[in-house]
Amino acid sequence: MSKKTITGPTVRPFVVAYDDEQGGRLSDLTVEFTPKPRLAYKIMQAGDRDRGGVLWARTDRPPLKGRSLKGKPIFSSMDPERQREAMHDLLCQVCSEPASRTREGWLFLDWRMPYDSPMWPEGSLTNMPPLCVTCVRVAVEQCPHARKFTAVRVRLPRLWGVSGNQYRPIEGGWEVDHSLPWLRYGDERLPMVLASQLIRELCKVTVVDLP
Repeated sequence: MSKKTITGPTVRPFVVAYDDEQGGRLSDLTVEFTPKPRLAYKIMQAGDRDRGGVLWARTDRPPLKGRSLKGKPIFSSMDPERQREAMHDLLCQVCSEPASRTREGWLFLDWRMPYDSPMWPEGSLTNMPPLCVTCVRVAVEQCPHARKFTAVRVRLPRLWGVSGNQYRPIEGGWEVDHSLPWLRYGDERLPMVLASQLIRELCKVTVVDLP
């Protein structure tokens, strides 16, 4: 997906990436044996691995807490740390407050893809965190893909897996596979993957009107 900076939207979502935030250095990576080989950082920090044991990408950012204040937003990309936080804790992807939840479930925007099953949106996989009622209106108004959106309430948004890149050590560096599909937790390829997005499976879904 293109990383061209878009200036049209007026709201900067919490999960958006910024052009003054850079991906972590490949020189920080290594392979550890536990006993099987898995990707690691030479100096591990709290939160580098999730509960599934998957290693997560770091972001080198300006010395500012939270989102960047000076960089330009790259609306086509999400910051790995903020996307993971919002998706794991079910926070609104725009304002980072708790997402809307009713008796029908959490509020998500989803859209049908060619490979989705006939049961869609039941069982849909998404990398887009949920939203609060106020911000879902903003998202629909400002996102260029708004016509594709379907508003859904999800009673059981299961943590399903991750997306990311697979790394293999070679002489003098690393070979990187950027073509991986989304991987379910437990996939045998995950030990050598550097994750960048958390994926949830939407179960017990109800299609609703936009609030």
